[in-house]
Amino acid sequence: MLAPVINTSSRLSQVKEYLLNYIDQNELGHHDQLPSETAIAKILGVSRNTLREAYIELENEGIIIRRHGIGTFVAHAPVIRDSLNDFSPFTQIIRQGGFTPSFQTLAIERDPAPLEVCEALNLPASSKACCIKRIVRADGSPVIFIKDYVGKAVEAANLDWNAFDGNLIQFLSAALDVSLHHMQSHIRASIVDPGLAPYLELPAGTPILSVRSTIFTEENQPVVYSRICFNSDIIELNAVRMIHAKNLARRKDRA
Repeated sequence: MLAPVINTSSRLSQVKEYLLNYIDQNELGHHDQLPSETAIAKILGVSRNTLREAYIELENEGIIIRRHGIGTFVAHAPVIRDSLNDFSPFTQIIRQGGFTPSFQTLAIERDPAPLEVCEALNLPASSKACCIKRIVRADGSPVIFIKDYVGKAVEAANLDWNAFDGNLIQFLSAALDVSLHHMQSHIRASIVDPGLAPYLELPAGTPILSVRSTIFTEENQPVVYSRICFNSDIIELNAVRMIHAKNLARRKDRA
């Protein structure tokens, strides 16, 4: 594997990305050993301190295990952690969790849209909408079931859904004339219904994470509405809320 060019402005994240790619491209599995820190640092041209920081973060994320005096090994993370602050494709999230991802399109249909879909996409009630059903697996086990309903702007683009590789944001960005701006998501605990249970290979009534997401353009127009169901035994969703410096200043003034 050729050594990448490491940009000093994002050195740590690039070192982590290199290590993740190394694990993936060399098909390393549970308990497989990584090259020594000295070898990796030499390949990347980074300091041992920078490499150790990357190793510490990957260990905290459950991707690797470091054994003092022995070496560094690939872990098999029991949980896939998805940060809600990033637009990462699900296959990438699964790979970062230490699993091997796979993606399958189950059906592409044009059906009457449920009321919540019509409201989210600003469609008249009882309108038909293109729906893409897909499943995402981790090490062969189904962990995410997705229904993507597309709006008028996407339908007008006449996209080749047979070329869809699972990265919806990238796929839409490359095909649409408008720029995508943000995604709004609503998350709640739910139970898997009998119709969905076989897709996730779960008993009916099993707790799951249910997410409803809408993708908007820069003009705040909805283009895709998604129903996403996560196997909550494997997928964990994380969120970070920023505290504005102005709020901190007010607290200091009161102290």
